[in-house]
Amino acid sequence: MKYTFRILMLSAVIVQLSASSYGQFSGYKPSPGDTLHSISISGEKQITFSIYAPKASEVKVSGDFLKNWMPLNMTKDELGVWSVTSEAVQPDLYSYDFIVDGLKVIDPKNSQVKEGANGFSNLVEVPGAEAEYQAIKEVPHGRLEKVWFQAKCIGQMSRVHVYTPPGYETMKEALPVLYLQHGGGDNDASWATAGKANFILDNLLTEGKMVPMVVVMPFGNPGAGFFSGPGVDQDPYYNYFFKDLLPYIESNYNVKTTPEFRAYAGLSMGGLQALNMAIFYPEQFGYVLPLSTGFFPDSIKLLEEKYADQLKNPAINQLKLFWVAMGGKSDIAFQNGENTKALFDKYGIKYQSNSYPAGHTFITWRHNLLELAPLLFKH
Repeated sequence: MKYTFRILMLSAVIVQLSASSYGQFSGYKPSPGDTLHSISISGEKQITFSIYAPKASEVKVSGDFLKNWMPLNMTKDELGVWSVTSEAVQPDLYSYDFIVDGLKVIDPKNSQVKEGANGFSNLVEVPGAEAEYQAIKEVPHGRLEKVWFQAKCIGQMSRVHVYTPPGYETMKEALPVLYLQHGGGDNDASWATAGKANFILDNLLTEGKMVPMVVVMPFGNPGAGFFSGPGVDQDPYYNYFFKDLLPYIESNYNVKTTPEFRAYAGLSMGGLQALNMAIFYPEQFGYVLPLSTGFFPDSIKLLEEKYADQLKNPAINQLKLFWVAMGGKSDIAFQNGENTKALFDKYGIKYQSNSYPAGHTFITWRHNLLELAPLLFKH
C-alpha cells in the first residue's frame, strides 16, 4: 500500500513539473505560453502561427511563405495568445518572423532557426512530395563541420562550414570542390540552415545524380561594408578567398587543386562575387554559377568604362559552365540580371540561364542547388 502511494505521489510530482519547464522556480505562475504549440499545419497545407504576448498591442508574422511578403496581422484571444492562419502553401521549408509591437521576435517555442549575420529567423517545414528533395531521410549522410581558422589577410579568426560526402574519410582519390557563397545579411551557416544544403546533397548522392564533392560555405563579408560593384580591389573578400580560405581548404581536405575541379556558386551578394570571379578570375575555376543577382546600372557602366579588357578575356568562355540563375520576375534582382546578361551578350560571353520562379528567397536557391549540383564535374 505504501509502495502504491509513493508511486502515485511521484506521478503527481512528474505531472506538475512537466506542466511547465519553469516549475522548478519558486513563485512561477504557469501561463498559456508554457504548453503553446506555435506552429500547426493543416491537411490543406495551411500554417497556423501562434505566440503568447498578452501585453502586446499589435502582433504580425512575416516570411517567405507569403506570396507578396506583406506581414499578416494576428488576432489575440482572451488568454493573450495571438494567432493567424496562412493561405495554403506548397510543401517546402519556409522562414518566418514574429513582429511584436514593431520588434522582430524569435519564436520561443521553435528551435528550428536560420542563422544570419544580422540575427535569426525561424523555420517551418511543410511536408509533402514537393519537399522530398530536401528531407532528412534514412540514407548515408555526409559530415557538416563548423571550422575556425586564422585568416591572415584580415588579421582574425574566420569561420567556414564544410560538407564532406558519406565515406569521405576512407576515400583515396581527391575530390572536386564547390564553394557555395551566401547572400547579404546572411553568413556561412545560412546554406546549412535555411539552405539545407547538406541534406539536398545527401539525397542527390544517394540517387546517383551527382559526383561526390567537398562543399565549402564561407563567410562572405570578411571586411567592413557591403560591396556590390565590379572589380576586386575594394572588397577584401577576394584576398581572403585566394590567400587564406582556398589554401586552408586545399591543405586540410583531400581535394583536387586544379581549376577544372573548382566550382563557385553564390546567391545575391554572393552572386555578385560569383560574377566578379567569372570576369576577373576565370582561370581559377571550371564552373561559375551566379544566383539571383546582377550588376546595378552604374556598375555596368563602370565595367564598360574601366574593365572592358576583362570582359573581352577569352578565358571566360573557357569555363566548362557559366550558369546564371534567377528567381523569376518576382526576384528583386531580376532586372539587374537581365541587364547583366545583355552585357554578356554584347561582349560575346557565353552562359546558360535558368529560373525557378519563387523570388529572392531560399526557396529558389535550394532548388538552384538541386539543379546545379548534378551539372558539376561531369564534363
